[in-house]
Amino acid sequence: MTSLTDMLIRLGAGLRAAGLPADPEAVRSLIRAAAMLDPLDPHQIRAASRALTCTQRGHLPIHDAVFDSTFGLSQARRSEDPGIEVVIPRPEVSIDSAGGAEMSEITEASRAEHLRHVDLGLEDGGEAVALIDGLVFRPPRGAAHRSRPGHTGVVDTRRVLRQLIRSEEISSIPRRRNLYRRRPVTLVADVSASMTAWRESVLRFLGRGAEALGARCFTAGTRLTRVDGAITASGLRSGRDGATAVLGEVLDAGGGTRLGDSLFELLTGRTKDLVRGSVLVVISDGWEHGDCAELERACARLARLSHRFLWVNPRAGRPGFQPRTRGLAVAAGHAEAVLPATTVAQWQTVARTIAVRATAHGRVTTPASALTVPTARAGQEVWA
Repeated sequence: MTSLTDMLIRLGAGLRAAGLPADPEAVRSLIRAAAMLDPLDPHQIRAASRALTCTQRGHLPIHDAVFDSTFGLSQARRSEDPGIEVVIPRPEVSIDSAGGAEMSEITEASRAEHLRHVDLGLEDGGEAVALIDGLVFRPPRGAAHRSRPGHTGVVDTRRVLRQLIRSEEISSIPRRRNLYRRRPVTLVADVSASMTAWRESVLRFLGRGAEALGARCFTAGTRLTRVDGAITASGLRSGRDGATAVLGEVLDAGGGTRLGDSLFELLTGRTKDLVRGSVLVVISDGWEHGDCAELERACARLARLSHRFLWVNPRAGRPGFQPRTRGLAVAAGHAEAVLPATTVAQWQTVARTIAVRATAHGRVTTPASALTVPTARAGQEVWA
């Protein structure tokens, strides 16, 4: 016999699948609340579930449909529902008082924090995409092969020897510290049909990277197109119109995916010199229509040529995601890290990872689920 706890866990899974914020913490709270309610009264369980998982009035009919389906309630029984409404507290903001202005700031901050964790690939993620314009970047640094005297750093053996040869008294040990230069960044974004839902957020990230890091930006579909000049000219961070203007320069937007051929173009001519020694970031879901052997060779050479090779997958941050495409298997084999970028918060992690220097083992700390990619059988292309 199925227990009430199992039914509530099943209810939470159904609500999450329907798009409601029924996270595990909300389900645990509902189970604790059910222990203090009458388990034979569906009206009490429904009211508690509504209060914990419905944040908008539009969530109520979706919640009730999932609730009825989970507990096997018919429409006839639903008609007996007394109609318990969930009251969503909203602060009254008064611009005439200092307290009201402070409450307004708290409300706006809470909403911005909520939008940071909204799935950008869904239809209601359009408002959250604008937060990408506020991402904070730190430029990656590389050794400049020069040093200068300093109070800290390694011992300057040359100055020590010169002073000893001159029979000078060494009152303090001379030291030198290394100088650093800004390391170049190269961003490559997949604009094929499979990336349509993420296209605006990806292009905004390219625009923010070009502005903050001076990154060299490319789009990849069936060909490679350099777009950092178009991004700077259109002022992409100003809104959706900027993304449309950039897409006007990209002839293969919304077409097929030939990542292997596109990435091989980075290895020819002047673009090869742009990649050499830079932090290379490829943004793609790994859905390759071409030969994955070409993609394998391209990624292997790019990993050797670049200083660091990062792969960003906008789908990887979704619950239950399973990286099963052969393109992602290739990426995991050659990239330093495969990072999720489903929400603005995860895009901020990507921006921070660009500046993180590799550890002694050549790897950065990333979620295990993002790096573990099962190898697909030959000729198999499956994606979640």
